[in-house]
Formats: sequence, structure tokens, C-alpha cells
Amino acid sequence: MKPVVAVFAHPDDEAFGPSGALAQLAKTRDVYLICVTDGAAGINSLAKPDSKQSESDKVLTLADIRHEELLESAQILGIKKVFFLNYEDGTLSNNLYHEIAEKIQKILDQLQPELLLTYDIRGVSGHLDHITVALVTTFVFEKSSYVHELWYYVITEKRREAFKEYFIYFPPGYKKEQIDKTIDVSDVWEQKLQAMHKHESQKHDVEKILAGYRVLPKEENFVIRKKH
Repeated sequence: MKPVVAVFAHPDDEAFGPSGALAQLAKTRDVYLICVTDGAAGINSLAKPDSKQSESDKVLTLADIRHEELLESAQILGIKKVFFLNYEDGTLSNNLYHEIAEKIQKILDQLQPELLLTYDIRGVSGHLDHITVALVTTFVFEKSSYVHELWYYVITEKRREAFKEYFIYFPPGYKKEQIDKTIDVSDVWEQKLQAMHKHESQKHDVEKILAGYRVLPKEENFVIRKKH
């Protein structure tokens, strides 16, 4: 079977998002991941309050930490290779659309996947980096004849309610009739949790997300875009 490529903005998007689907796909296909930013703008849960490092040292250290965390998460999920584009976290915008698209296109031309995965156009949480990557991935999907489907990872209205305090503005969740595919990921749930826990520097987010998962079904939802 032809490869699958997941495209995300940050280290941890793969684990906090469709990690169950990625783990299932990796059982029968080669799954690759493209991470667009270095993740260095996030909070570092591992940082010590009395650290004597300069601010620039902290940023560099966090980028390095998140790079390694993503590699460990990817290994747990069975992802064959991670491609790092290393854009600055929090800076993705329309000014960079075509530059990012060209870099992603080169990787896809090499791998020739038939399926792409990314966050939905709302960015799931409304994060502008997520939205940029979703738009760029859609643009590349339309240009790439060998890619047959694009799966947008989405959250339901119930899941949205569980995380409504998570971001500054959390877009609406999807109604059942808007969702094209629901995947039961209970068989890879432990892999999903292990992948999430590998992102130790983002423990503050891991705990919030896991609190929501405890009251929700072990499934992942997608809106699918296909070639006409």
C-alpha cells in the first residue's frame, strides 16, 4: 500500500490529535510526519523557576527538547520518519504560505503518498499555526495528482465542550452529520497515551487533554476531502 503523510504545525499535534489513527495506519503502511515549526514558543513544564539561563537559551533548549519528544512519540506510533521544517513557532501566516507549500511539496513528491492527514481548517483549537498548515496542506493536496484523499482531524461538539477553556477562542465542534469518518481507536489507546506522555515539556497541556478524554469515547473523527 502507498504511504501516508501527516502534516502538523507543532511537535505534539500528532499525539494530541489523530495519534490513534496514525498508529493504526502504521500497522499496514509507511507513515511519515512533517512538522512545520520548532515548537519553541510554548510553555516548558520542565523549566526550573530559578534557572539562570538567558531567554534565548531557554528558547533553543525548548526547541531541542520538543524535537526529541516528537521523535520519541513518533517511534511509539510506528511513524517511519519525521521531517522538520523548523519554522519559528507562532509565526506562520499567509506571507509564508507558498514557501511552506514548496517545502512540503518536495517531500511529498519524493514519498508519493496517497493519503494526507492534518488538522481541519478551523485548526481544531483555533491556533493560527494550525490553520496555516491546514490551508497549505489543502493547497498541496489539490496540486498533487498522486494524493487521493485528505483527512482533516476534527472534534465533535461534545469534545469541544470538554476543552472549551483550553484556548483563547475555541471554534465550534462538528455535528455528527458533518463528520465523514469515525475511527474506533480503543485498540491503540495505550499507544496514544504513551505518545502524549512523551511530550513531557507540554505536561500542562497533556493533563488538560487527558481530563477531557476520560469522559469521552475512544474514537477520532475526520472530515474527508477526495479528488473529483
